[in-house]
Amino acid sequence: MLLVKVENLKKYYADKLILDIDKLEILENDKIGLVGSNGQGKTTLLKAILGEIEIDEGYTYLTGSYSYISQSENNIEACSHSKEKSLLNAPDKFEEYLSGGEKVKLKIADALSNKKNIIIADEPTSNLDKKSIGVLEDMFKRHEGALLLISHDRRFLDELCTTILELEDGKLKAYKGNYTDYLMQKDEEVKRADFEYQEYVKEKKRLEKALLYKKALSDGIRKTPKRMGNSEARLHKMGGQTNKKKLDSNVKAIKSRIDKLEVKNKPKVSKEINIKIQDGMEIISKNLVEVKDMTLKLENKLLLDNVSFKIKRGKKIALLGDNGCGKSTLIKEILADKNDNIKINDKVKVGYFDQNQSLLDEEKSVLYNTKVNSSFDESFIRINLSLFGFKGDDVYKKVKVLSGGEKVKIALCKIILEDNNFLVFDEPTNYLDIKSMEALEKALINTDKTMLIVSHDRVFVSHICNYIIEIKDAKIREFDCNYEEYIINRNKKTPSRENQTKKENLLVLENRLTTVISMLSIEKDNLKKELYESEYNELLKQISKLKNSF
Repeated sequence: MLLVKVENLKKYYADKLILDIDKLEILENDKIGLVGSNGQGKTTLLKAILGEIEIDEGYTYLTGSYSYISQSENNIEACSHSKEKSLLNAPDKFEEYLSGGEKVKLKIADALSNKKNIIIADEPTSNLDKKSIGVLEDMFKRHEGALLLISHDRRFLDELCTTILELEDGKLKAYKGNYTDYLMQKDEEVKRADFEYQEYVKEKKRLEKALLYKKALSDGIRKTPKRMGNSEARLHKMGGQTNKKKLDSNVKAIKSRIDKLEVKNKPKVSKEINIKIQDGMEIISKNLVEVKDMTLKLENKLLLDNVSFKIKRGKKIALLGDNGCGKSTLIKEILADKNDNIKINDKVKVGYFDQNQSLLDEEKSVLYNTKVNSSFDESFIRINLSLFGFKGDDVYKKVKVLSGGEKVKIALCKIILEDNNFLVFDEPTNYLDIKSMEALEKALINTDKTMLIVSHDRVFVSHICNYIIEIKDAKIREFDCNYEEYIINRNKKTPSRENQTKKENLLVLENRLTTVISMLSIEKDNLKKELYESEYNELLKQISKLKNSF
């Protein structure tokens, strides 16, 4: 059964050709991953298929039996009760205060509960925690129909796809297999193209050299010398002209061979993105942020219950926890700096990446957004923008016309160019292409700035972070280690910082109790003795209460 058909599709933005697709057909059992770097037009292609945008040329067809999970935040008022909703633990209805992951779950549950012939999904794993990605993966595997997915999650594409469509320079190219198969085929393709190009260049040079040699020989055949007699001259002329004719024939043949050579273009080599995070004001203090005995609620939901922790200078901290546990809310509470239980060092200057890019002015240009709060001149800013793919007049584009991945790049570039010393990232890898993601990883590894990162990309976190803060059951657990060690240690009954503090307090109380008992045995003054007895009873109560809290 034919579910999607595209023929001779052309789509322009201004005078730039974004899509130039000859043919695309999707059948009922196809599992397709659509890949390509940010700004290539992947979401535009989906919208063209869905009929959400007008195309300039060509034809598109989409079956009426489809579900669409969009990248943008289309607010679903409510979601009917279904198996999918229960498995994802999705909320009942849309609320502004929901976390990014909870909003995504609501969209997915609504789309999958309809049992359509094809699911079209644009970055469906964005903001989802590890458990929810696994559940979504299983749902897609069980789906009896076609899939058309845009995702930068390599593992997700590997598990689900049997065909990868690459969109580059407006053209589609199909590769059989999953994402890993695609990478292998792409690598072989590049190697083969490079080999063929080198062979073409070598052969062309050889022929051009032979051509010059034969032409030189032909031009070097001298005219008949004047001192020769008529008979000698006649013989010389006959022999010379014969040789010249042969050489000219050779020259013509070589020219023909050069003209008939199949031209091999030099393969495009993608330039490495080299991001450098600028230095900020140095902080001498040991702690940038101190949170003490804080309780945090959202609406009627308890997110954090009497928690304490510190963000220490130089630490690269991963803030982990399930969707809806309060990670983004905690970050916003820290940045608001209005909570008496949170103390922020006066020298701290925050560079904040918001998962919704709410700090970008959509009506302003790329250049305008990156110049705000930056002390660098325009030429330096443009150099950095070019690293993210914004060259020439691209910097004058309004942010609202950019793809999701391009907006992420602008937000990241903005942070990099600001004067800050504490970086806070809330899901920075959402919608970011793999090449840019790896460049960001490298930049964050190479900077000494303190950072707090919320990310469900385990590879990203494991490469960067050296400290873990986990939110679970409204409590905080801290692990002074990298992500791999955290995975090993998190289920061990190792004392959390909170329990360690309790143990230290218990030791102080028990030492004081020993002192009080000693004083009671030697004290003669009845009034003082009475005070010691009162303290003794109070200490027993505190010790008992503290022991029961473990």
